[in-house]
Amino acid sequence: MSSLTTRFSVRACAALAAALFAGSAFAQQQERNYSLSEETSEVLSTTYKTAAEAKNYDAALKAVDDRLAKLKDATSFDAAVLLQVKAQTYLQKSDFINAIAPLEQALQLSDSHTPAYFEDRTTTEFLFFLAQLYFQEAANSKNASTVAGFYDKADAYMARWMKLNKKPNPDALLFYASLIFNRAAQDQDHPDVAAVKRALEIVDKAMRMSTHPKDNLYLLKLVCLQHLNRNAEAVELLELLVKQHPDNKNYWQQLAALYLGQQQDIRAILAFERAQANGFMNSPKDNFNLVGIHFNIGQYERAAELLEKGLHNGSIENEEKNWELLAYSYQQLNRDFKAIDTLKEATKVFPKSNGQLEYLIAQNYYTMEKLDEALPYLQASVKKGGGNKPHSTYLFLAFIAYELKKFDIALDGANRAIATPEGKAEGQRMKQAIEDLIKEREAKAAKAL
Repeated sequence: MSSLTTRFSVRACAALAAALFAGSAFAQQQERNYSLSEETSEVLSTTYKTAAEAKNYDAALKAVDDRLAKLKDATSFDAAVLLQVKAQTYLQKSDFINAIAPLEQALQLSDSHTPAYFEDRTTTEFLFFLAQLYFQEAANSKNASTVAGFYDKADAYMARWMKLNKKPNPDALLFYASLIFNRAAQDQDHPDVAAVKRALEIVDKAMRMSTHPKDNLYLLKLVCLQHLNRNAEAVELLELLVKQHPDNKNYWQQLAALYLGQQQDIRAILAFERAQANGFMNSPKDNFNLVGIHFNIGQYERAAELLEKGLHNGSIENEEKNWELLAYSYQQLNRDFKAIDTLKEATKVFPKSNGQLEYLIAQNYYTMEKLDEALPYLQASVKKGGGNKPHSTYLFLAFIAYELKKFDIALDGANRAIATPEGKAEGQRMKQAIEDLIKEREAKAAKAL
């Protein structure tokens, strides 16, 4: 899961702004015995309303600011309401960062009076909105030095919100847990374990509130468990998710990855196969990864079966290295001729390769003590460039030819090796040995005459 950050959509912002306005002091005047002045009411119901309805938010903000500037008491009820309306307007304008200050100021003015300007219900709304706004800024900030402060503010507002809200709903708890987790996981290498546990407790509380918790709660619980290295519980949770949502590709991928991370390779294989039965994880990359798991645990027969099938039907990338792995799988099964045939087939698939395939064929023949068969493939490799490590190919050619007493070919291989930085020293020793043997043979031939 890459991010648990709450983001505002345009619709969400509009809803937030509407909620601010609906929950404002206008609906609370009689209960609190606070009322707006006629001048402020006039501005809000005429100049401001006209501009706001026309979505001319700059004009609406100017109307609010002009009225604020004329107030004799900057701590009055009028000021609190105007600041609230100003915050609402910024939200409608999608200017989230600038909505924070007036909303905070409105809340501070309310808190500073007894009774407060706004009732608890409205105060809890303000607290929640401020927490969301600061969380959003923490997520979007490019300045690492400011992120911690944004998280502090968001956490403080939510802590107060929790004290006032006697019946929090699961969505709000999900937001709070996400806030705590994201703050705790800022340093991925050294997460705040205590904070992650706190987030997990809130998630569990939210999950207990519903017979069918939302997936986001499961996912947040999952990452919390993983950060706490409670992988057995994480696996159980993912198994539940794939059972509930077998059509979700991401759950299958996470389950397989988690099994692999715990080195439960057999379970990982089963997860792959179950996912594929549901139509997922069938990409060439996924298919090759499944081959790799089989190979790594020594199931070479199955690895070779899947790899050969995939290379021929296109379900695995038709790359030279994959053919080499197939040949190596057959080698592990002591099926040397099958390995050679595989490499020979690959030379036809990749006729313009660098000679690595021919080099590997020669190696296989040499292992089988078939030097005569190895030599022409080494020569073919040299013509194509000598493979991935040309100096090794040249030295190998010199050695095989030397063993077969084909000294001209052996000398050619040695000279080629000498011409490379990596093969110079060994090539010189090989060349000297060949020349010494040639001289010895020539001396014996001369004596025989």
